[in-house]
Amino acid sequence: MAEAIDILVREHQRIQQILASLETFLDEIGTDPETERKWFLDYVYFLREFVDTCHHGKEEKFLFPKMKSYGFSAEAGPVLAMLSEQGEGRDHLNAMGELCAKAKGPLSPSERELVRGHALGYIIRLRPHMQREEDILFPMILHSLPEFVLDEIRRQYAQFERNELPPGFKEKLQTIAERLVQSHLPNSRGTSRWMGKG
Repeated sequence: MAEAIDILVREHQRIQQILASLETFLDEIGTDPETERKWFLDYVYFLREFVDTCHHGKEEKFLFPKMKSYGFSAEAGPVLAMLSEQGEGRDHLNAMGELCAKAKGPLSPSERELVRGHALGYIIRLRPHMQREEDILFPMILHSLPEFVLDEIRRQYAQFERNELPPGFKEKLQTIAERLVQSHLPNSRGTSRWMGKG
C-alpha cells in the first residue's frame, strides 16, 4: 500500500481506539458526575484536533483535491460523499463541545442525554465512514492515481504537519489519547450497550 494511504489507515486505527474508549465512557455515564464534563471535553478536544485538524485536514487539503484533478467529480461520487459524512460528524462534535463548555460542574440530566446522543451520532457516522474509505475509496485511489502522485501527497502530509501544526502538538494528542484509552478501557464486546437505543 502507498505510504500516503497507509498513513491514513494508521490514523484510522488510533481513531477507532478512541471511539471504543468513548463508548466505554458512555457506559459509565452517571457513575462520577463531577468529572463527566471534563472527560467529554477531553474527547471533543482529541477528536476535533486529531480527526478534523490532522486526519481530515490531510484528506481535504491534499488527497481530495488531487483526486479531483485526476477525474473524480466534486459534484457527485466518493469525494462529495466523504466530505458530507465528515461534515455530519463535525456537527455532532461541535454540538458536544458547545454543550459541555457552556457551564461548569456536573452535567444536568438533560445535558447528559443531549451530549450522549451527539456522541453516539458521531460514532455511528465516523465508523462506517472510515470503513467505506478503507474498503472502497482507498482502493479506488490506489488504482487511479499514479505512484508519483501518491508520493507527492505523502510529502504534502509531512509538510503540513511540520509547518501548520504547533511544535509538540502531535505528542500532546498522543498523551491525551493514552489517558483516554487507559482511563476508559474499551470493553471486550467492542460495542456499547447504548448503540441499540434510539
